[in-house]
Amino acid sequence: MKADRTSLSDLLRVSGFKATEGRVEVLGLFIKAGRPLSQMQIMEMLGPRLDRASVYRILSAFTEAGLLHMAYVDGRHRVYELPDKCGHSHCHPHFSCRSCGMTACLEDFQVKCKGSIGKGFVAERQKVLIEGLCPGCKGK
Repeated sequence: MKADRTSLSDLLRVSGFKATEGRVEVLGLFIKAGRPLSQMQIMEMLGPRLDRASVYRILSAFTEAGLLHMAYVDGRHRVYELPDKCGHSHCHPHFSCRSCGMTACLEDFQVKCKGSIGKGFVAERQKVLIEGLCPGCKGK
């Protein structure tokens, strides 16, 4: 997916949104990052351009519209990603660095998300989070 302003604006309009500066910036961050992001990470990347409530509303609206997928929730901490990474039919575990907070997709690992998983259980959705130290933090 392209990250230029015109293509982001077009994607937002097709999805039923006005292409406001804030919406374009938030969607662009996900495309440029290529990994899951939390609201706090987005706030840090944007600086003072958008307040916390605006970012929260954008993330909520994008998730409801299917532009973003909530990768996992840990208490009040939510991490979002583009829907091409994870969805209702397939998903993969995520890794969260306990030192710097970076989250990464572990796409080499596939986990069955839906249907029978044995012993009478029927899976509807799975969320697997592996915690530890990322390559940048493990040597510190």
